[in-house]
Amino acid sequence: MRSLRARLFVYLLGGTAAALLVAGFALRTVVADALQREYDRALLARAQGLIALTEQEADQIEFEFEREHMPEFGAGSSPEYFELWMADGSLLQRSPSFDASEETRQAGLARSLEPAPMPRFGDVRLPDGRRGRQVQVDFIPPLDVEEDPAEAKDAPAPAPTASGTPTLTLLVAREREQFDAGIRRMELTVAGLGTGLIVALAALMQFGLRIGLRALDQMTGQVRALEVTSLDTRIAVRAPPEEIAVVVEQVNALLARVEAGFKRERRLSSDIAHELKTPITELRNLSEVGVRWPDDKAVVRQFFEDAGAIAQQMERVVVHLLALARYDEGREQIWTTPVHVAEVVDAAWKPLAREAAARGIEFRQEISRELRFETDAEKFALAVSNLLANAVAYSLPDTPVVCASEETRGRASVSFSNRAANLEPEDLGVMFDRFWRKDEARAGVHRVGLGLALVRALADLLGIEIETRLLLPDRTFRVTLSMPAGG
Repeated sequence: MRSLRARLFVYLLGGTAAALLVAGFALRTVVADALQREYDRALLARAQGLIALTEQEADQIEFEFEREHMPEFGAGSSPEYFELWMADGSLLQRSPSFDASEETRQAGLARSLEPAPMPRFGDVRLPDGRRGRQVQVDFIPPLDVEEDPAEAKDAPAPAPTASGTPTLTLLVAREREQFDAGIRRMELTVAGLGTGLIVALAALMQFGLRIGLRALDQMTGQVRALEVTSLDTRIAVRAPPEEIAVVVEQVNALLARVEAGFKRERRLSSDIAHELKTPITELRNLSEVGVRWPDDKAVVRQFFEDAGAIAQQMERVVVHLLALARYDEGREQIWTTPVHVAEVVDAAWKPLAREAAARGIEFRQEISRELRFETDAEKFALAVSNLLANAVAYSLPDTPVVCASEETRGRASVSFSNRAANLEPEDLGVMFDRFWRKDEARAGVHRVGLGLALVRALADLLGIEIETRLLLPDRTFRVTLSMPAGG
């Protein structure tokens, strides 16, 4: 059973049916017990009425039963029965209903020979074959006090019975078929009401589940319709409940990430093809030139120099892409140590100093010598090298590259600033994309558009926050790296 609606319906209906079954059984038990007690109370009242007709006078037991006053004990359509027994086991009196037929004359009521202080009830088979209920009462009949009290005072005490005490046993029985029929009608009524209630609840549950799971149905239908070509679609559910809203939010966020990943992969494939197309074309052209003038040493030498430069450019692309793949997958190990930021910046500037001097670019080192980051020294140095190389490559001639530091509220930051007149504010959101270059003509063969992408990947890997700003009006581009200060 895979359907959530079906599972909820089965569990809810099953639990409700079980609760109703228990409640119905408990109700039947309570009502049946109450009716049984009332039935036994009426039966005991009959017995007490017969006991009131019994008295002891001298050594005689008198039972003043009159048939016309108690017609229920006659031979009618639904007779009742009684038997009055002496303590010595002799039958003193029985109801006229035993005379209805030869079979009833031969029958009798079930009597217990052990006396008991309390009335005893039990289900029996009546002499006429019907189901019945019987009560047995052991009692001592009262003395006859109708004579004069003075005479009664001088009169001798009544003679004891054979057992030593004048104890009598009265058995009264009446049919219980109508009582049982009433119990069965009650059971059928409760069962019918329970069944009808379960059917009504089943319909209400189906309706409630359909209304309650409407948001889930909408979301399921929209998710089922998603395809690779429709990743820009988002799940839209009207007024979703809290549990569904979380799923909708997460699914939409996942779709956004998948869509961005697909776009990035498509763009990356296109960019890689574009980056490799130019050097491959150049290699082919150089090969054609080399084949055409194989004896010209100058041409051959230039061919190998140009081929080597192209190979280095392609190697840089591949190395950078492999590094980005490792950083994105989190497969790169990090070795954290206290790093003096000023020393790292100085070391990263040395390979760039000649190129910067050729273009009149001044380097201003304003980083505190006490500033330290708790980070991976090698990867942090790689990120700084790429930022400085990017600043030298795209700065205006005769402008400074400024490195400054700041510590506020337990965080330390280092910024890299340079003048970049061709940047626009909208470039800040895309400049860290792979293969992005503002001006392809000024990029040169040494710039492949992966430096800032590497910086972003390294910052994410090291837990460093990056902030970019374009300061107007002189269009100073500033990149700030910040993290908790170390040491």
